[in-house]
Amino acid sequence: MTAPLFISWKRYQRRSDVLAEALGAEMVWRPHRATGKLLRPGDYLAHARHDLARIRSDRPPYVVAQTQPHFTALAPHMARVPYVVDAHNGQFQSWWRRVPGTEQVLRGARLVLTHNRAADQMARVAFPGLRTLVVHDPLRRIPPAAPRGWVFIVATAAPDEPMDVLVEAIEALPDVDFATTAPLHKLPEPLRERAARLPNLRTLGFLDLPDYEAALAGARAVVVLTDRDGCQPSGACEALSAGRPLVLSRTRTTEELFGSFATLVPNASAPLAAGIRAALTDEPERGARISAAQHAWVARTAAELAELRSALPARAER
Repeated sequence: MTAPLFISWKRYQRRSDVLAEALGAEMVWRPHRATGKLLRPGDYLAHARHDLARIRSDRPPYVVAQTQPHFTALAPHMARVPYVVDAHNGQFQSWWRRVPGTEQVLRGARLVLTHNRAADQMARVAFPGLRTLVVHDPLRRIPPAAPRGWVFIVATAAPDEPMDVLVEAIEALPDVDFATTAPLHKLPEPLRERAARLPNLRTLGFLDLPDYEAALAGARAVVVLTDRDGCQPSGACEALSAGRPLVLSRTRTTEELFGSFATLVPNASAPLAAGIRAALTDEPERGARISAAQHAWVARTAAELAELRSALPARAER
């Protein structure tokens, strides 16, 4: 039997990993080799060429391609293999939606997966009549780990993460220890210097998946920030997978998805610091709320995945 392929042009992304596992697909990671954005087109061309050769050799029944960029789906599109696009919000919220070829690739897919109702609406506005299906991040349980005594910050220093607010909140909580894998060297120089001087912030660097999950699962609480509408933060799903208290930016989407158990805060330093304090206090009902949220999430994604599978071809004999 030939397995489907799931192609992601990243070093690692949890949604892709767990979604590929749920579909029984083989994960293909294609991290960028070019460090400068001006050199990325060469990467895109090389990845597409390699993926096209792989698809023609393996003849998978279908391919799932994570976008943006939409170039990840060029190989199955050119090979005329059934494919699904797992579209991250930037595909519809940023300039990527206007790049030549985007609409052709998206409309050529059997389905375009969106991450939540708000993202699905964005996709339908950007590309009227697009065949979409909402599939929330599947949960894969993260086992308990030895307590680390820190609040774990899930961040990548992306533009939608208010890192200045985070640094100010850490400064306001000198008695609380924090840890993060965020690449703080990417921050603007004044903010980077402030973060480097924080005695209660430990930078862990890049961690392999088992070590990363242990660092998160052993945390007293998890902090995830975003100011992007319609964003379903992977870090929030990780906290739910590990059953850890979560402090999360309040948006309409995060309130809908995580409001039953998370401490939701505006993106300002004082409310964030207060939210962290609240998450660190003992609350008898918190464990039950997290457990109920886990069960509800798993039931919903099971139904979404069943609908997705019904639209896909079965595995083929070699």
